[in-house]
Amino acid sequence: MFHRIVKRQAMVYFFILLFPLFQMATFGNELIGEGIKESDKASSFVKRSNDVFRVQNGSGNYLSSLNKLLSVSESRGGLNLNPQVIPSIGIKIKTHMAPGLQVSPKLLDALLEILSARGYKSNQIFIADRDVSSLIEAGFHLGVSGVSKYKKYNLFSSRNSQYYHDDWFHDSPMPPTLHDRTRFFINFPQDRNRRILEERKSYLPSLFFLKSVFWINLAVASDHINLGINGASANMTTGAISNYQRFLDRATIAPAAVTEILAIPEIWEKRAYSILDLSKFQFANGGQFDAEFIGRESTLLLSENPLSIDRFALSVINKKRIAKGFVARAEENLLLFKYALEIGLGDARKARIFNVQ
Repeated sequence: MFHRIVKRQAMVYFFILLFPLFQMATFGNELIGEGIKESDKASSFVKRSNDVFRVQNGSGNYLSSLNKLLSVSESRGGLNLNPQVIPSIGIKIKTHMAPGLQVSPKLLDALLEILSARGYKSNQIFIADRDVSSLIEAGFHLGVSGVSKYKKYNLFSSRNSQYYHDDWFHDSPMPPTLHDRTRFFINFPQDRNRRILEERKSYLPSLFFLKSVFWINLAVASDHINLGINGASANMTTGAISNYQRFLDRATIAPAAVTEILAIPEIWEKRAYSILDLSKFQFANGGQFDAEFIGRESTLLLSENPLSIDRFALSVINKKRIAKGFVARAEENLLLFKYALEIGLGDARKARIFNVQ
């Protein structure tokens, strides 16, 4: 089995089948130039850091905390959030457990204020999450049809045609859930071949990486039995694609899907920063929101590598799990970080953390 790229299709097969060939197979050269020009890339793109920066946000002053994190990261060679370097920014927020556990509007507002102060206009920034229902529950979306607004910024969900693109999808033989299979039958009742074709596809959130767009990832963290942690990495992958549930319930497939989607060059190379808020996190029963297992720590994490952030957030979750009598999810046993290392997404185990004052 090998990678095939046809009409800009991002067909990424499962890691457990690909690993013996992965070091020999590269798919970046085929895709670069089809939707992303060299001139669209940020100049400081070549070498990216795995380091994580941490600030205590006890006062809840997201603006001050974010400014500190970005300033320190940029001073150490991190990507410069400047419209001359990165012309367009898509902000992926996390709301699928709203209203109990979600990205805080105060965090989003602080980031938007920083970007505006740096010269970004409202038409150079958009905000998105996959499910319009969770955006409504989280208070970001008014529930009206068409392109909505969060304040003066465009707000997208998968309901909008701009969110996915027919040519960009993750192709997998894994069967869909019963819910998705029913949806395909309703959409294509007379076309069995089309149903079978669609069942294999998970459409990618192409609005985050096509043209000159770079993404910023705002996430919260929850325990996950197969990933270990549902945090920044999952937010940009299984938290953004269509037909995603078929991956999450499988111990080897869930981490493989997350890492392989992240590894698609157009996604991985268009990352700016991931920011994870630990002011509220879920340390057990993470498949759905459960108020009984909510922990709190007044900490913000920022990194150019979402996997590095997830590793340190996992340590916070594990500390709470142990305190409450649960078994820690041992990092060395989690396939998420192992797969990421093997396919070149950095070694999260070697990521350094720096406290920012």
